[in-house]
Amino acid sequence: MSTHLYCVLPRATRGAMPSGLTGVNGGRVRALSLTSVIAWVSDVGSLQRPDVELVRNQLAYGAVRAHDAVVEAALQTGATPAPARFGQRFSDDAACVDALERRAKSVESLVGALQGHVEMTLLIAPSTRRMIAELEPVIPEMLEPETPGAGRRYLEALRAREAANGSVSRATDDLAQQLSRAASAFVRRENVHQSVTPMPLRTISHLIAREDVDAYRRAVSDVQRGREFQVLVIGPRAPYSFCALEPGTQANHGINLAG
Repeated sequence: MSTHLYCVLPRATRGAMPSGLTGVNGGRVRALSLTSVIAWVSDVGSLQRPDVELVRNQLAYGAVRAHDAVVEAALQTGATPAPARFGQRFSDDAACVDALERRAKSVESLVGALQGHVEMTLLIAPSTRRMIAELEPVIPEMLEPETPGAGRRYLEALRAREAANGSVSRATDDLAQQLSRAASAFVRRENVHQSVTPMPLRTISHLIAREDVDAYRRAVSDVQRGREFQVLVIGPRAPYSFCALEPGTQANHGINLAG
C-alpha cells in the first residue's frame, strides 16, 4: 500500500471532512495533521496485472475522477483546498508528511493565499456555423481534383484554408480578450492554458473571490458573442491552475511536490 495525496487545507478548516468519504480505488480518505496545514490522503494499492494496458487506462480514468471528487468535497467545507497534482503517491504517511514539510513554507504560503477564492474557467470555441462560413470558399476547390489546373488550385486552396483558420483563430483571440476585460474587476489572477488540439480553442482560468461568482458569470454573459462562438463557463471549483509553489511559475494541474 502507498499514500495518495489529494489536497492540502489550512488547519483551521471550518467544515469537517464528510463522513465515509472515499477516494481512489475506494480508499477511505483521512486527514494528516502537519505543523501548519492538513493533508487529505488515502491508502492505495497497485494493479494486480500491470501488463494489461486497457485495465490500467480504465482504472486511471476512474482514479482521476475520484481524486477530483475528493478535492471538490474539500472545497465544500468552506475552506479552499490547494489540490495536489494527480498521481503523487508516497511509500507511506510519513513519506507524504516529509515531502510536505520539506516545502512547508511554500505550501503554507500557497494555502493561505488561496483562502476565500475559487477557480472559474472560460472555454471558448468557434461554432460550426463560424467554421463553415470561413471555409466555404475553399471546399469546392478541394472536391474537384480532376479539373484542369487542379494542382495549382489545390495549393491555393490549402493557402486559403490556412488563411481561414487564421481568421477563426484571431476572432477567437479577440473574444477571449473581451471576456477577460469584462471579468477583470473580479479577477485576482489569470492563467491562459496552452491548447493541446489543432482546433482554435481558448481556455482561460481566473482566480476570483467566492462571493464574486454570480457577478463574474453576469459579466461574461453580457459579452456579445452571437451565434458564431460558444463559451462554456466552468466552476466554481478548486484552484488547480493556481497551485505553483515557486513564485512566477504556473501550475495547471495542482501542487507538484516533485517540481
